[in-house]
Amino acid sequence: DETLVRALADHLAESLEAFALGPDSARILRDNLAWLERYLRRKLTGPDPVDAPELFAEASAALGQHLDLKGSNKEALDADLARLGEGFAPGGQLLGYGPRVPLHLMLHAARYRLGPHRVKLRKRILARVRGLTALLSVEKAKAGEGGNGGHGAQFFDTGALSGMLEQRAAGAVSMPAGRRRRIEAALETLRNWEDDPVLLRFVGRLSGEDFPQSPGLTVVDSADPCATARDVFEREAASYAELFAALRIAALELDDNYDPAIHDSWFAGFDWQSFSGEEIQSMSRVVALAPADYLAGEGLPALSHLLGSRLPVQVISWVRAYDNPAVKPGEGPFDAYRFELAYFGIGHRQAVVAQASAARHQDLLSGFLTALDSSRAGLHLVNRGTQTRVQQPILDPWFVASAALESRAHPFVVVNPEAGDRAAQRVAFGGNPQPDHDWPEEELEYQDADGEVTRIPVAFTFADYALLMPDLHEHFRQVPDGFNADELVPVDRYLDRDEAEVERLVPYVWGIDEQGSLARLAVSRALVFACRDRRNYWRTLQELAGVHNVYVQQAIERVIEEQRAAGDEERRRLLAEHEQALEDARAEAADTVMGQLVDVLMGGDLAAVVGRDTAIARMPAPAAPAADAPAAPADEAQAEEQSEPEPEEEISFDEPWLDTAMCTTCDDCMGINKMMFAYNDDKQAYIVDPKAGPYADLVAAAEICPAKCIHPGKPLNPNEPGLEELIARAEPFN
Repeated sequence: DETLVRALADHLAESLEAFALGPDSARILRDNLAWLERYLRRKLTGPDPVDAPELFAEASAALGQHLDLKGSNKEALDADLARLGEGFAPGGQLLGYGPRVPLHLMLHAARYRLGPHRVKLRKRILARVRGLTALLSVEKAKAGEGGNGGHGAQFFDTGALSGMLEQRAAGAVSMPAGRRRRIEAALETLRNWEDDPVLLRFVGRLSGEDFPQSPGLTVVDSADPCATARDVFEREAASYAELFAALRIAALELDDNYDPAIHDSWFAGFDWQSFSGEEIQSMSRVVALAPADYLAGEGLPALSHLLGSRLPVQVISWVRAYDNPAVKPGEGPFDAYRFELAYFGIGHRQAVVAQASAARHQDLLSGFLTALDSSRAGLHLVNRGTQTRVQQPILDPWFVASAALESRAHPFVVVNPEAGDRAAQRVAFGGNPQPDHDWPEEELEYQDADGEVTRIPVAFTFADYALLMPDLHEHFRQVPDGFNADELVPVDRYLDRDEAEVERLVPYVWGIDEQGSLARLAVSRALVFACRDRRNYWRTLQELAGVHNVYVQQAIERVIEEQRAAGDEERRRLLAEHEQALEDARAEAADTVMGQLVDVLMGGDLAAVVGRDTAIARMPAPAAPAADAPAAPADEAQAEEQSEPEPEEEISFDEPWLDTAMCTTCDDCMGINKMMFAYNDDKQAYIVDPKAGPYADLVAAAEICPAKCIHPGKPLNPNEPGLEELIARAEPFN
């Protein structure tokens, strides 16, 4: 959340651009901004925040000494540094990356979220004290009681109030004794309330270190953090219950709406479960601190009990992403399926669950703010990148924590039950790199022996992350240099092969040998088992977040199949109607011809058959010898030709056609030939001119059509080259 925390580099750059309006403005400071940032980072080596304006002033002085400028250049740099320093507000802090980053960010988030609610609570208490004091002062005046008005006298002009009441006391009706006692009790509770500046109460053991006692924070030491946190919250809630009940009673009495028959029993059982959301936001928050090993072992029952309750208590746990928190003594980290505490928390359904990396402060704050804004228990699983089993870590913890996020060893996820009843509403998943892939894929650039730069795609898997852990190096063996075989496959491809294939394959990852050269490292079966287990959990989270959801894919395939079936049914209907129309036409033509033939045979007028202007045929004369037979007259020959019936027009299914009703408006056919295909008013395609392009365009369009609704038919141009192959390709679509 940029309103709470900003990266130092971004803050310096944005503060500079706020007053340096152009590349040549504040040139000296602009050129040395990186030096200034490095100086500040080197000073942030401690685990706790430091005063930002004070440290920036020190860095500014150091930069001035480093450059040793004179004259106008020095004056310009000093002025620009002063303006840059205005970006660090009084009270602002700088925090370096370290093991306490999550705790400091939680405290910072609590100040931001809970602080305004605490201010509103103080104002409510003060207003109710004033109101009840005035109410009792009026009552005392009615009864003629003296006194100076008690604690509330400072808010009133008692002389003016007494003079006003003396004129009305004679006819006034006194307040019932029960109501007066109730008001006095509520007023006493409000007056006696001690304003507690504490916003957070950390419960647990902070690795034997004393957390700085800063305003708004207190630490309660406990070997059983979850159980102790419950007790701390219940004690806090009992104290706040008295306060909130007094505030509510005061509001009812000031409005004269308190009804003993209704409200007495209600306030008799008033406890934290009756608190409103605003009242819970005004309370101090209790946060249990415990390592993942403890929560997955002896602390698991207390954790489950807490997450299943309605207590708004938070749990922050430190997770080693390369380990199994539920491992038993003597077992290795990959001897069993990993116990996923986040999934355990999600199983409690009504608890906020946030798994985040300390290397991504935005994601970390997202989980904290989600929990602080709710009235539920919360589980926060944080990977800090620290290697507790190593005396001197080789790699920077921030880098290791980032690698855990990249490799799916510790993926980001926030589950907020208050966002809705469906997983799509509850689950936030966007903090993961390339969330639609099993593993993030990047390009590896290297230089070969000939000096040529080569780039190859590489997936960053859990095995690549494990290579960063010295404790896990026993799971790798270097492949001899120059050894190449088809059986050597990267881990990500190995995991995609079926069980029958992997028996003869050897998975590997890329590493760097002592000479700085690329080398293949074969991976142990135990580590491959862990990679498959991590991928399985990753895919489970993907489905919760709606990424590659199998049920969604099945629904899409079902809709496509239903559309295809409907299209096939529509084609069958149209063909049946067409065939019926042809059959009806043939039957009608046959009836007409048969009717005419009957007329002829029954002695009817042949003019209806041969035409009105044609002479009626006569019976021929007795046959004469063939040699003397005269030639047939020309008009008779013409009549015979006219009397022959014309051939019926043949209807062919070899012409190209497009089942427009099945079109999905994918634009694929338009990309091939916009003169041949067009859209109708419903944005569905049809063939506007089959001769506007070669037969090859029709075949290509049919092949890429996702709805398979283009039917190329037979070629219209018999001279088009390559027809034999094109006809064979078109056959499945006709």
